[in-house]
Parts: sequence; structure tokens; C-alpha cells
Amino acid sequence: RVFDAVRAAAPAQVAVGVTIGVPPPPPRYMRVPPPRVGYVWAPGYWRWDYRLHRHIWVGGYWVHARPGYRYVPEHWVHHGRNWRLVRGRWAH
Repeated sequence: RVFDAVRAAAPAQVAVGVTIGVPPPPPRYMRVPPPRVGYVWAPGYWRWDYRLHRHIWVGGYWVHARPGYRYVPEHWVHHGRNWRLVRGRWAH
């Protein structure tokens, strides 16, 4: 059963999104630290805090590099009257 073997070997991916009707504030521009071998800098972003009903700034952080991929950082996308947070991910 080749199909079952392929399906079992495929990595599981889960996507969790946040959609709100409040636009994020402008990004904060911070100095990028000097490069670190084997890491990629993920810039800071605004996340929505449901308890406080407002955006909270999350500072930048280092992510282990993946050769052959580029890191796409968290960012907000405008959809009609709503905003959706797209989580950081690796892309080819």
C-alpha cells in the first residue's frame, strides 16, 4: 500500500489564524542585531490579545536557518473589513 506509506511519511501541518476587524498599528522599526551563523532574524510584529482587546508588540527573534528555504515573517493581511495574521513560515 504505497499510498498509506506516502501519507504516513508526509509531515503534519497545522494552520491557526487570527482574524479581527481592527487594523494593526504601524510596525516598530528596530535595529537588526548583527548576523548569527545558522540563524535568520525574524522581525517583530503586532499580535492581537483577546483578553486586552488590543495589539501587543512582539519583539524580533532568531530562527534556526533551513538551507534552501527563506523565512517569511509574521504579517497582517487585509481581507475586506477584516485583518488576518499570517504566521511566520519557511518557503522555497
